[in-house]
Amino acid sequence: MACLILSKELLHPSYLFTACDFAPLSCCIGMAIKDYKDKGSYRTLGLKKGKTAIKREISSLTPERVFMWLGLFGLVVFINYLFFVHLGPSDEKETRMGLTLREHIRSDTLEEWFDKGYRRYQEGDLEGAVEAYTEAIIHRPEETSSYFNRGIVYVEMGEHDKAVDDYNKVIALDPDYADAYNNRGWAYLQKGLFDLAIQDCSQALILDPDMATAYHTRGMAHKRKGMFDMARSDFQKSCQLGDINGCQAYGELSKLGNDGG
Repeated sequence: MACLILSKELLHPSYLFTACDFAPLSCCIGMAIKDYKDKGSYRTLGLKKGKTAIKREISSLTPERVFMWLGLFGLVVFINYLFFVHLGPSDEKETRMGLTLREHIRSDTLEEWFDKGYRRYQEGDLEGAVEAYTEAIIHRPEETSSYFNRGIVYVEMGEHDKAVDDYNKVIALDPDYADAYNNRGWAYLQKGLFDLAIQDCSQALILDPDMATAYHTRGMAHKRKGMFDMARSDFQKSCQLGDINGCQAYGELSKLGNDGG
C-alpha cells in the first residue's frame, strides 16, 4: 500500500480523515463561504447558518441517507485504524529488523577479532593477541570467552594481576565457569597466594569433579605449603584422570618421600 512509505511528517492530526473528506464541499466549507459573503461577521453568521443547515438536514433524513452516513463513518474509522494500528507495528518490525542486522554485524566483528587473537597467540605474538581479544571485548563486553583467553595470554606474559582481573570478570559473568576458577587458581599460584589457589581449585572441582588440571594445580599449591600428603593425593588423582603433568609430579613427589626432601 502507498501509505506504508509515508514519512513520519505526514502522520499529523491534520492528515486524519473525517466525514468531510467524503461529503460535498458545501457540507464543510460552503456554508462558511456563503456566510462570509452575506455578512460582515464570519464567526457569528457561521454559527447561525450552521444551525439552520443542521435542522434542514435532520428534517430530510431518510433510511438511505442514514445508511450512507454510517457507511462513510465506518470507512473513516477503518482508514484511521490502518494508519495508527497497522502502520505502527510495521514501523516496529522495521526497527527490530534494523537492530537484528546491527547485532549480526557486531557478532561478525567479534568473531573476526576473536579468531585474530587465537591466531596471534599460536604464532607467539602475545601482545598482538591481547590487542585482538581487547577489541573483541569492546565489541561484546558480556562475552566471557574473550576475557578467558586474554587471561591465558596474560599468564603466558607473566602479567598475573591482569590475568586475575580477567578471570574475576569471567566469574562475575558466569559464576559456574569451572575453568575460570582453575585458571585463576593457577595465576594465584604464580603470585605465591597458595591459599587462594587451593580455594579456587577446590571450587572448580565442585563444579567439575573430573577436572584433572584442577587437581594438579591444587597439588602444586599444597606442595608449596609443605602439605606433601595432600599434594601427593592430588597429583595421583590428576594422573588417574589422564593429566601427564599430574603423573610426573606424583612420581617425583613419591621419590622424595613423605617430607618432600
